[in-house]
Amino acid sequence: MLNNLKPLILLFLSAISYTSFAQTGHEVGLYTGPVQMRGDFGLRGDHDTNKSNIGFGIGLMYDLNPMEWGRGFSKFGKHFLEHSKLRADIAYNKTSMKHYGKFVAPDRISEDSEKLRAQRGTSSNFDFGINYEYYPLSLMHFYYRFFHFAPYFIFGVHGTYANPGARTDYGDQDITNPDNFYGPWEDGSIDTSSFFTMSILPGIGVRYKLDAFSDFMFEVKWQFFNTDWIDGLDHQLSYNKYKDSQVWFNFGYIYYIN
Repeated sequence: MLNNLKPLILLFLSAISYTSFAQTGHEVGLYTGPVQMRGDFGLRGDHDTNKSNIGFGIGLMYDLNPMEWGRGFSKFGKHFLEHSKLRADIAYNKTSMKHYGKFVAPDRISEDSEKLRAQRGTSSNFDFGINYEYYPLSLMHFYYRFFHFAPYFIFGVHGTYANPGARTDYGDQDITNPDNFYGPWEDGSIDTSSFFTMSILPGIGVRYKLDAFSDFMFEVKWQFFNTDWIDGLDHQLSYNKYKDSQVWFNFGYIYYIN
């Protein structure tokens, strides 16, 4: 687990260095919105799967903003400070899932199709991490309201404590009984043990300045996990060979402490 935390530790040390600036801005925020789970329930790329296996997320954020704008740094240093923020997140999300796509279509009347229809799953995750935000437009100009919109790119490294769940209404309803699940799956394709894993989160967003001390934000982040067990299912078939991921759609409010 310590090896998994190394990227977070390095980013945390970088965050500490940000606080060494004489003038540092501190911001706190709350965000929430839908989360689209992309795992082994349904078919990857299937329209019904992507629009239906959607849950809910909520999070707290803390931004460090080194406001040493125009001070005695190099040209690169001035640009970096005027366009960068470092952000910490703590978040929770949960998604209820079932199978969609051609294998559970109404015209499928096989026993395996009935097993898929009877299966349900949940993805429940506590998430924390460090993110770097890059703003193409000047943060100084945005702070002083020369303009009201500030788009940004975000990249984060997060740790996730995952607590997947599974159930079935087929047969004796025992999730440890492989006869209750899709025939082509290998034994051991379902595991609801809790565990810790790492992920990366690239994304884009925009802030809208409400007043001198507050912003509204909207962002989209794609979280790529280092495991295929976030949804408790890893059936190892060719059409679902990728690791789990999820897409966050966040709306939030940010308050400037100073």
